[in-house]
Amino acid sequence: MITVERLLRLKNYPLDEALAEIKGIQALSKDEYHHWQERKKWELVKFHFQNNPLYRKLIGNFLPNSWNELPIVRKKDFQTNPEILLSKGLKNSELHFGSTSGSSGIPMVFARDKFSHSITWALILDRYKRVGISSSDLQARFYGIPLQKPAYYKERIKDFLMNRYRFVIFDISDYSLDRFIDKFRKTPFRYLYGYTNSQLTFARHLQTKGLTLKEICPSVSCSIVTSEQCTEEDQAFLEKVFQVPIYNEYGASEVAFLAMSDQMGIKRLSNETLFSEVIDENDHPVKDGQTGRLIFTNLFNMAMPFIRYEVGDFGAIEKDPLMVQDKLINLQGRLNDKVFLPSGKVAAGFSLYYVSKHLMGTLGYIHEYQVQQLSLSKFLFYIVMDRELDDFSKKIIQEAFDTYLEKGLEVEIRKVDFIDREKSGKLKHFISHLRQDGK
Repeated sequence: MITVERLLRLKNYPLDEALAEIKGIQALSKDEYHHWQERKKWELVKFHFQNNPLYRKLIGNFLPNSWNELPIVRKKDFQTNPEILLSKGLKNSELHFGSTSGSSGIPMVFARDKFSHSITWALILDRYKRVGISSSDLQARFYGIPLQKPAYYKERIKDFLMNRYRFVIFDISDYSLDRFIDKFRKTPFRYLYGYTNSQLTFARHLQTKGLTLKEICPSVSCSIVTSEQCTEEDQAFLEKVFQVPIYNEYGASEVAFLAMSDQMGIKRLSNETLFSEVIDENDHPVKDGQTGRLIFTNLFNMAMPFIRYEVGDFGAIEKDPLMVQDKLINLQGRLNDKVFLPSGKVAAGFSLYYVSKHLMGTLGYIHEYQVQQLSLSKFLFYIVMDRELDDFSKKIIQEAFDTYLEKGLEVEIRKVDFIDREKSGKLKHFISHLRQDGK
């Protein structure tokens, strides 16, 4: 087994320096913190203005004097020539690269410097420690997995080394869920981690059998739900069936670890690494506690300018007069529908993320996508991409559905210039036109 801490140190990530930085920030008084944050965010803006061609293009020739005059940065702004995305002065060996899930319908590649990546992990470790979890604890992971080799084996090896067992959510039919139960009976898991909708499906299955998770796996102490919206009703239901506390994690992989609920159920923002704002439809700040569009600034990322970056969710922020970490309230994120298939298989809507990842690796850059399920066997696939929708592209898309859902599905593919948003302005990556019972 290898912990996150050890892995980062082996890869020469400055984790110890990051841990010390987190402690130093947390030791500040509220006034001291505000002074530190103000200085830090303007240092970041000036650095990227001087060293990042993309950010300089977004701002113009001169830096504004007011923070609110800085541009709102969106995912589409980063879908451009890779040569202008990265700020000057950093070598590739000093960078950490990743890609988003595409759950919003807009997949993208991002980078952060190694210290920025380290301090994000330092904060995650801090928050987990506060709810009684360490990186060495055995994790039951409700997640997807790439099915192409060698990526599949790479993820399996990582799971083994990092002391976690992956419950793959591509098939959440009754038969598969029964196998989940058997695994929990035999394995001393410490906590669950993964997609909200998949954990809810498992909880409903336990309930139909008159079981609780704590009954079949006494070692479990809590669960962390992530990636999808978890309502108060959902959380209450999970706590009732699992018989353990449920902690709600909120993040955007390209920006950072954004927030996590504490033992009192308060969702605390990651103020140690972020500057968080709420704005209205005209890009103006709203009053404390009012709901609007959430935008975040990663205060440590020197590789890419995630400054006043819009994540696509709505919520409100309530200032805490004493603690560094303010409260995130009324978060309005996305909860993915389930995919019902002709064979009787049921998959999480998040399975479509792996379809998009497969297409990005094969067809090149996809700007946006949306999948609509019209019937058990028929799907409508909207795609915005640079290349032509030729027979090869159609073949690759069909193969992705065959691999991650099941063979024999009818997929109507439409290349479009723009995909309609919801009334809220969000782009939903999967829409089911079936009833919740799959009919």
